[in-house]
Amino acid sequence: MSDSQVMGASPSPALPATMPLARVHGAGDMRIDQVEVPAIGPYDVLVRVGAAGVCGSDLGYVAAGNMGGAPLTEPLPLGHEFAGIVEQVGAEVRDIAPGQRCAVNPDSGLIGGGGPGAFAPFILVENARLGLEICPIPDSLLLEKAALAEPLSVAMHGLNIGRVEPGDKVVVLGAGPIGLCTVICLRHRGISDILIADLCDARLERARQLEASVTVNPSCESLGHAVGQAHGTGERYGLPFVGSDVIIDAAGSQEALGELLELAKYQSRVVIVALHKKPMPINLWKMMANEFSISGSIASDRAEEFNECVKMLADGKVNVDPLISHRIDFNQLDEAFRTAADPEASAKVIVTFPQVA
Repeated sequence: MSDSQVMGASPSPALPATMPLARVHGAGDMRIDQVEVPAIGPYDVLVRVGAAGVCGSDLGYVAAGNMGGAPLTEPLPLGHEFAGIVEQVGAEVRDIAPGQRCAVNPDSGLIGGGGPGAFAPFILVENARLGLEICPIPDSLLLEKAALAEPLSVAMHGLNIGRVEPGDKVVVLGAGPIGLCTVICLRHRGISDILIADLCDARLERARQLEASVTVNPSCESLGHAVGQAHGTGERYGLPFVGSDVIIDAAGSQEALGELLELAKYQSRVVIVALHKKPMPINLWKMMANEFSISGSIASDRAEEFNECVKMLADGKVNVDPLISHRIDFNQLDEAFRTAADPEASAKVIVTFPQVA
């Protein structure tokens, strides 16, 4: 790497003056606006986006017309699961050079969550640091797979919160993208006893392809009974429990979670990764008597997990192919969002930018 590459590169004369950017303007109102291509500061990096995943939060922001309920004061840029190629670097940036292929950790820049958005040909990564925001990937890793590092790291953070370790019996509620990512991360961590539950048989089939050991559709059989058959049962203080060590809620279903909380065993761990939109009653006597813990997991500070997922993807030892259900060009972003909103039809929808090699 040359000194000029380390210290920064001059702006490329080939860059356009403006670019399309997906933004939310109100409830159900997502538009592709024409905006200026961001100008880099001395500590910033401009990334040419190659692939970006549609997240459930993106769908939620469009549906609500805001983020977290607060009215918008300006349009909200969308997109935070992405990978691409470094286009420009600021004069004070070290160890990052134009041409570097990378996945980007969106946490510190609030990318897609109040900051810039990745549903655009270019995105500005402010105060970019190697291994924190800009995570290098090898030439052998497709950008569409590198874009999975973000949702996978959400799942990996949940496993760390739940202190999951080999030998644990794990229940995953929900076989949507985060639930499927959880199965992938469990397999990566050496856990094989994985039961996953969902109301959609197509999603459960993807979970089986990702090597979940047991799949359950609660609309067809009792969830508690199926978990008991898979993980064993017992009694404590005359009340039944199932033998699951960890329950990871990636569904947001109060009915499913409530059923398993009533059956949670002594010192089991429950991790809430899903977004619950309403308060939920909990039997605190059961929680006290069985000493089980309930923890939330939002994955807002996860550089270590993000890099672990990048390495996992680069190694290629865990199959992630069934997670990607669709690849749709950025020019058809509305179709990508419609497809992602249909659980029967899709898992992870990847938006592609063909101009990026």
